[in-house]
Amino acid sequence: MFYGGGVNAQVGIGTTLPSNDLDVEGSGAAATAIDINNKSTGDPKINFQLNDATTFSIGIDNDDSDKFKIGTSALETNTRFTIDASGNVGVGTASPASTLDIQGSMGLKVATITVATTLAQTHNVVLCNTGPYTVTLPAAASNTGKVYYIKNIDAQGDDITLDGNASETIDGDLTFKLDPYKHAVRIVSDGTNWHILEESSNNIQNTQNSFNVINCDGSIFSWSNVTNAITGKVWMDRNLGATQVATSSTDANSYGDLYQWGRLKDGHQCRTSSTTSTASKDNTPMHGDFITSSGDWRSVQNDNLWQGVSGINNPCPSGYRLPTEAEFTSESGTWGSSNLAGAFGSVLKLPAAGGRNGTTGALYQVGTNGSYWSSSINGTGSRGPGIEAGMAYYTTPRAFGLSVRCIKN
Repeated sequence: MFYGGGVNAQVGIGTTLPSNDLDVEGSGAAATAIDINNKSTGDPKINFQLNDATTFSIGIDNDDSDKFKIGTSALETNTRFTIDASGNVGVGTASPASTLDIQGSMGLKVATITVATTLAQTHNVVLCNTGPYTVTLPAAASNTGKVYYIKNIDAQGDDITLDGNASETIDGDLTFKLDPYKHAVRIVSDGTNWHILEESSNNIQNTQNSFNVINCDGSIFSWSNVTNAITGKVWMDRNLGATQVATSSTDANSYGDLYQWGRLKDGHQCRTSSTTSTASKDNTPMHGDFITSSGDWRSVQNDNLWQGVSGINNPCPSGYRLPTEAEFTSESGTWGSSNLAGAFGSVLKLPAAGGRNGTTGALYQVGTNGSYWSSSINGTGSRGPGIEAGMAYYTTPRAFGLSVRCIKN
């Protein structure tokens, strides 16, 4: 031991050149350690003081199952951090009930990105704006247990594609489309691949008097009710996704979206959405691609979709639903003529919005035909009117994209 005298005395243990008030040094295989040992009932601890007042105290609380604690003024009072004998860690509590028990709020680092990015250890919550682009995940093998929260905040609904490292997958797929706007996922690595823990899409907002949706162009969808004085039925005044009531049969701003029968608003209904030929195994594909097929977008058909206001995947606002074929028939019976002129001249002002081919994903008959879904089914297809020079009801494959006009329940 070396002791340097004077006003600024320094003590060195294992060194003759102490660099601080107390400098303990060692070398070789032997440990360099300081033991603080209370052989009675007291607490072995270190107090950190400012102006002779203890600000923090760190040590073992002998009276509380020998827990390691950090407290203010004393271990037993105002405990801020605790580790018990089982390895449970408590923040803001002296009695952690879990491996990590936080009694208080928790802050997470938030990063907003606008270009293609490879995530790293510095990322936690990632907000993706100004797409489209790809977000590449780090290697799952070197990030076991790593969790990312990722959300699409691009109001235009552009695709944000998550891509696993090399051949690593995300819930079994090489890539994952994060769309539409406000679509969010929480993912975790198991050391081999990435898995989705939870997923949400909060682009629908309900209020007592209105129903607002972000349209495919980023605008807010709003609407009013119209009533047929003869049938007494109350309808929306425009197609889902339309920015205005039709001013003519060929008013493009009134066309709106094209839904595959039975699907929710998930981005597929946008007229320029990407396509995929992979059928969905579930009622919610969890992506916004238009699924091409000569039959159904779902690998196993489900006739229970879109049935009533509480039906599975009802795309209409609360209190509204898809009309039945019979309701469409009653409505068209009150028109001046059973054609596009009569459809536009009715209180519904139905435009010739065209459709989207289920096999190719291509648009067809835009401006010359109004094709609408009903909730009625027929075999493997679903029913709805096709309105041109005349009007007829067709059984259409459910993978086709047609317009939706909601009726009040």
